[in-house]
Amino acid sequence: MFQSAGHRFPLSSWLRGALLPGLLVLAAFGIAGGALSLPAEAAGVQLVPHRAVYSMKLGSLRSGSSTVDARGAMYVEWSEACDGWTVTQRVKLALTTAQGDDLETDSNYSSWEAKDGRSYRFTVRNMRDGRLAEELRGEANLAANAGAGEALFTTPVGTRFALPKAAVFPTEHTVQLIAAAQGGENHLSRVIFDGASLDGPLEVNAIIGAPIKAPAAVAADAGAELTSGPSWRVRLAFFPLSSQSPEPDYEVGVRLFENGVADNFLLDYGDFSVAASLEKIEALPRPRC
Repeated sequence: MFQSAGHRFPLSSWLRGALLPGLLVLAAFGIAGGALSLPAEAAGVQLVPHRAVYSMKLGSLRSGSSTVDARGAMYVEWSEACDGWTVTQRVKLALTTAQGDDLETDSNYSSWEAKDGRSYRFTVRNMRDGRLAEELRGEANLAANAGAGEALFTTPVGTRFALPKAAVFPTEHTVQLIAAAQGGENHLSRVIFDGASLDGPLEVNAIIGAPIKAPAAVAADAGAELTSGPSWRVRLAFFPLSSQSPEPDYEVGVRLFENGVADNFLLDYGDFSVAASLEKIEALPRPRC
């Protein structure tokens, strides 16, 4: 996720793989019980490592919005290692306020997540108008069998959060979303931790739409095979556990493919939204383990 003008923009990891990159089967166990998490392979979900470029622009404005324009680009790399997934994301975004002021942001996020879903490391650097605005680093661990855990930041030193039982990290969350969609579920609620801000863990409520059928033929252009499979429209609402507000911090709409690739993001912040569209994508090699 990235910070901009006081707003928190996801990854992702799903997102955060982001929702992007990085964003989990409960097929037989997790959707109903919410306690068991299985590796992607055991869940029948085959994530594809890939590199993608997205263009970003203003989506919509509501009356009284303090932001009147947005444009930029997002670069995502979702790499597979023998023991985990590495996600890197860079977002360059320019915002224009109603007063005519411009804000240039350049945000970099990277993470490593173990394939068993129990270990996670993260680094965040947010720049504003060429100056470092925020830097976050740390790691998090979860106990076996969907147990509780803890996240510890090394920057800022000493910041820590308790992670509740059945909490998940971003890539695991993506696997669970895909598994839920494949199983015909239309809702998934999870607590996730991504380290992208000092808000701590987030409750993420997802509404999953009807499946979008794959096209009859794959286009010849490079990367088209990565966006030719089944997909679903997903709407996610993000609530910091530390917040008492009944309203989400922000919402994200996205088209999620069964291989973990995401397209057509709409980042909704209430008074304005930012749209991100896939411009270029290529598969990355898998490791020889």
